[in-house]
Amino acid sequence: MSEEKVFDKNLDRELRKKLKKEERKNELEKTQDEKYESYLDAAAIFFGTLVPLYILFYMAYRVFMFSIGFALSMLSLPFTWILPLIHAAIWVASIYSVYRKRSVLDELIQWL
Repeated sequence: MSEEKVFDKNLDRELRKKLKKEERKNELEKTQDEKYESYLDAAAIFFGTLVPLYILFYMAYRVFMFSIGFALSMLSLPFTWILPLIHAAIWVASIYSVYRKRSVLDELIQWL
C-alpha cells in the first residue's frame, strides 16, 4: 500500500509539473499573440495616417504649383525649402498617431 502512495505522489507531482509547463506555454503564446496584434494595429494606424497625408499633400502641391507656382517662379521666390518641413510634419503626425493609438486624421475629419 505504501508503494501505491509513493507511486501516486510521483505521478501527481509529474502531472502538476506538466500542467504548470503547459500553463506557462499557453501564457507565453497569449502574450505573444497580444503583442503581434498590437504591432499590426500600430502598423495599420501608421500607414493609415502616412499614406492619406501624402496623397493630400501631393494633390495640394500639384494644384498649388499649377495655379500659383508659376507666379512664384517669375518673382524668384524659392518654395523648395518648405517641402522637407512638410515631409517631416507628415512623418511626425504618423508617429504621433501610433503613440496615441488613434490617427490624427480622425480629429481632422471631425473638425471638418
